[in-house]
Amino acid sequence: MEKFDVNVYGDSYPLRSRRRELTEKAALGVDKEMRVFAEMAPTFGYAKLAVLAAIQFAEKKLELEEEIVALRQSIARMNAVIGQNLQ
Repeated sequence: MEKFDVNVYGDSYPLRSRRRELTEKAALGVDKEMRVFAEMAPTFGYAKLAVLAAIQFAEKKLELEEEIVALRQSIARMNAVIGQNLQ
């Protein structure tokens, strides 16, 4: 596990990760989302911006999980059709 710093919205955070590049990319994404929300709501404080960014990422995660379920169901249906056609 590697130790390194990431910067998010002007602050540095020491982290440990097995996948540094992925963690750095995630930190950049959080920074970007916070800045987008800060442009829309310049009076919001750091904590509110962080919560909004977290909610945004949670929504994206849930959407991707739903897509994965749908894809798995589609694959299962295709496998069933292929199996029937092979018999």
